[in-house]
Formats: sequence, structure tokens, C-alpha cells
Amino acid sequence: MPRRSTRCELVTPPCEVRPVLTFTKTGTTTEALDTPEAIADHVHAEFLRRTEAAPFRFDDRVCIILRGGIPPEFMVGNVDTVILCDPEFSPLATLMGTNASGMTIQFPVQTANLERA
Repeated sequence: MPRRSTRCELVTPPCEVRPVLTFTKTGTTTEALDTPEAIADHVHAEFLRRTEAAPFRFDDRVCIILRGGIPPEFMVGNVDTVILCDPEFSPLATLMGTNASGMTIQFPVQTANLERA
């Protein structure tokens, strides 16, 4: 039986390899909102930005594809309606659905466990 060598050799590449680093810098700006209208406009613009970035919108019908952590008496069936989805703020989406007693309820579900119906 041939004998295996336990000797390690350092192999140098034929050319120099330089590491590459890519990153994003985020800056902070200060803005004074000095009227109720300016504050309302700022909040509304932020709402629109987050709404566009979210994978689901208010009133979307979604299927729950993974029910882990959802008790069987909550959210009967797998198709519900999105009330709130703000992944920048929370990994949960708030859905409206029906429980086992027939009541319409709101219930948080992980956004990753949803897909469009």
C-alpha cells in the first residue's frame, strides 16, 4: 500500500492576487421641519418610500406557505389579506384572516413565509 505524505507545501500563485472590497457608505443629513405641513409631507413621503420597497402591499392577497409558529386555530386557511408590511421596521407582516371561531382577526406572520395568492 502506498504511503501518504503528511508534508504540506506552500503554493504561490503565478501572479499577485489583490483583495477586492465593495461597500456602501451611508450619510446622514439634518433637515428642519418647521411646520405641521412639512412634517406631514415628510411622513407621507417616507410612507410611500417604504410601501414601494415592501414585497407586499396593503390589500394584497397572500398565501401562507409555511405555518410554523401559527397555532391551527389562528388564521384558518392559507389565504389572507395584507394589512401592513414594512420589512424595514419588522420581519413580520400583519394579515387579516379568520380564526377557528369564525372571527375576523389581525395576526402577524413572518413575511418570508408568504407569497402572492
